[in-house]
Amino acid sequence: MSRSAVAAMTAYTLDLREADVKLNQNESPYDFPRELKEEALARVLDRPWNLYPDFESLALREAIASAEGLTAGNILAGNGSNELLAAAVGTFVGPGTPVVFPRPAFALYEKLITISGGLALPVDFDPDSGLLPVDEMLAVIAAHQNPVSILCSPNNPTGGVLPENGLDRLLRSGAMVLFDRAYCDFEEGGPAGEPALCSNLVTFRTFSKAFGLASLRVGWLESTAENCREIRKVKLPYSLNIISEAIATIALGNRELRDAHVASIIAERRRVLEAMRAIPGITPFPTSANFIAFRTPDARRMFEALLARRVLVRDVSAYPRLKNCLRVSIGSPEQNDAFLDALREAL
Repeated sequence: MSRSAVAAMTAYTLDLREADVKLNQNESPYDFPRELKEEALARVLDRPWNLYPDFESLALREAIASAEGLTAGNILAGNGSNELLAAAVGTFVGPGTPVVFPRPAFALYEKLITISGGLALPVDFDPDSGLLPVDEMLAVIAAHQNPVSILCSPNNPTGGVLPENGLDRLLRSGAMVLFDRAYCDFEEGGPAGEPALCSNLVTFRTFSKAFGLASLRVGWLESTAENCREIRKVKLPYSLNIISEAIATIALGNRELRDAHVASIIAERRRVLEAMRAIPGITPFPTSANFIAFRTPDARRMFEALLARRVLVRDVSAYPRLKNCLRVSIGSPEQNDAFLDALREAL
């Protein structure tokens, strides 16, 4: 039998539906170019497939470190940033460890805390503000010994961000901060740069969003060499295959392609936000991510009405503070036009 804490949990699920316009998973609308796919496959053809991949993913870690101005000892690569987040939680969170996180947030955070036996301390905030609740989080952190904090900025599913100096204030509290930066490339003006390495900070990045490589499941974390050594003890071995490693390495060498796609997505986000704000009954939240969460008169009826028009979005209405809310990913201009037309018709 499973442990009681696990038995009481619900699985992370996704409502699988067929649609012509798929805007429910925060994916990039831009595929990796065929010539770069062929370059990656050519590299893989020269590798023996009967042998395990590099135990340390050293070539990819060195490529990431070079791009980020770090050393390979500051990087761990894994099967998506979620695997690395799970390893970090397993490293720093044990039975009774207080873990402070904003809510609504990515549902996986609370699940990982529960599995590790930690004490989940959610801090609810108003998604209309567009900001994460740093003051309230600091108050909870100050009331507990040896706390851990998990947060994502821009936040999933709301799109809100840390206020100015928010990360510095969390770090000065002494809490171990696990900082999910999956959507940081979509902030206006681009990300402000990687936070400086410090002993109580681990940041997580992904190739899924800005790089448009969600199917590969490749992510990385950055931290001090000591933290990386500790997390490596928990992380599963051989979690990356040679195909994913090859494509991710090539993507790092073609960052101008990523930058062009990100610029297009940001421009489309501005356009879609402006159009949504002009639709009576629709209230989009401020967002710095590649998606927009929005309040509707009736989320379930709106979800089905959009789907009837072959547009699939994400129903997030079961999240705390998100009653009657949906979330739509920013797609191509054509996809976004289809969504806006369907939204107007559904109302």
